[in-house]
Amino acid sequence: MRTSYILKTVCIFVGAVVGAGFATGREIIVFFGDLGILSPVLAGVLMGAFAGLFIAAGKTVARLGRDGSIAATAARGGFCCVNVVGVAATVLIFATMTAGLEQLLARLTGVEHLGVAAALAAVALAGKDLRGVGAVNLILVPALAAMILYLAAKSEQTGESLPVAIYPSVSYCAMNMLLGGVLVSKDAEEASAAEICCISAASGCVMAALLAGVYVVSMGYADFAMPLFEFCRDIGAGFVGAAIAITAILTTLVGAAKTLRDGLEKAFGSGVSASCAVAMLALASSKLDFASAVDGFYPLIGAAASAVVIGIIPVFVASMLSVRRPSIHSVNLFRRRR
Repeated sequence: MRTSYILKTVCIFVGAVVGAGFATGREIIVFFGDLGILSPVLAGVLMGAFAGLFIAAGKTVARLGRDGSIAATAARGGFCCVNVVGVAATVLIFATMTAGLEQLLARLTGVEHLGVAAALAAVALAGKDLRGVGAVNLILVPALAAMILYLAAKSEQTGESLPVAIYPSVSYCAMNMLLGGVLVSKDAEEASAAEICCISAASGCVMAALLAGVYVVSMGYADFAMPLFEFCRDIGAGFVGAAIAITAILTTLVGAAKTLRDGLEKAFGSGVSASCAVAMLALASSKLDFASAVDGFYPLIGAAASAVVIGIIPVFVASMLSVRRPSIHSVNLFRRRR
């Protein structure tokens, strides 16, 4: 097994989904509120399982190539559907991340446009391949996880063990798969079954722990725009809350910029034009109100993502099973080449 590939992929996935809404606690309150700690834990476990599914499906599509079989065509169509909805959702996610970073940095420093500058830097990095995203996240994600778990240990809240709420957990998972799942599926052609299982298990464990940690920290500050940040200020660790939010926003900005640039490049036929469009979005997003954007955009994204992601599960599974049995088209092609 390639340990470096496993670590890089887990960090890319986690980094893509722990954005401003997550790290400030805002989206955790929006989705899980007073539902108890088991619901966000379930969401984390589901995210790990779906990460494995997306990687396996990406590997299948890469192996089938331009195979004309029904299963191969369906798999490509499934990814096309996810990509279209994902790009639309990522526009909103990227805008929200930019607004959150702009407001946070302005609040901390009194200087405007720093968040926009960081978003533009993310756009520049998005022009690289996934190795650039992975290198950034290999540094930022472990630091982010350590800070969140430190705060969870400081919290006096434990979270009630109420019955699991299925829909919020599935909706939260699906929303994040539109970005994180698509990103990790892009470099999956050589992934082995053991590597996929390790990535899935590690991603699920990490996300379950982080979601639980942010939930217990944020639940006492639900009325604030940035619950986790307010908790940090109350315990005299405002710098930790700021570091968590900034780190999480940066990792998601990079992943979102990469997804947007790749999607728009296919539409425009030019990487430069795609980068310019994402840069213009960053500039326009700085005036958004962060809390209102999270409260308004994220439930809608979650509902749309749930329908799409759940709908493509049978397509992905059928396509993966078809790889075990080569289609007549593939067999005939192999014979002709011989």
